[in-house]
Amino acid sequence: MPCFNTSRSLVLALASGALVALSGCESMSASQCQVADWYRVGQTDGANGVAESRLADYAEDCAKVGIRPDAQAYRRGWDVGLAQFCQPANGWRQGVQGQASKESLCAGRPDFPQFSRNLQNGLAVYRTNEQIRRNNDEIARLQKRLEKAANDGERNAIRRELSAIDREQFRLRLQLGQQQLLAP
Repeated sequence: MPCFNTSRSLVLALASGALVALSGCESMSASQCQVADWYRVGQTDGANGVAESRLADYAEDCAKVGIRPDAQAYRRGWDVGLAQFCQPANGWRQGVQGQASKESLCAGRPDFPQFSRNLQNGLAVYRTNEQIRRNNDEIARLQKRLEKAANDGERNAIRRELSAIDREQFRLRLQLGQQQLLAP
């Protein structure tokens, strides 16, 4: 019984620590609020594809130390940074990384059509790579089953599944090659 109480106490302590750590997440520390160049903060956020709504997080965190962000400077910087982010080649990079949610940030921008097209092409590459990865996981699972198979019938069935996945992998790799030709 004492081991259970000790284990329970340890679990409660770890859970409490995790909650404290999570509640302490800040967008900006007090010292950062005091020295912030709001134009540069906005430019960095825009260039990284961070939504303009991040300014509200900064305002909340900085209000705790009596500082109010310069919203106009932040927005001017954010617009400049976002223009850098919304370049067509970056649409491809975001897509290949599976960042579909970034598309709405660039809507209405001059390069949006090319950014969007490249993002969609990159997302196709991402989805194909994800399917290849899932298939590899399934191949590994089936190979373990094959090693433990009890009879020839079961082994043959598993080999047929492996063969089908192998054919799909071949098709996916060809498809991936075609998709990668669309890179800017």
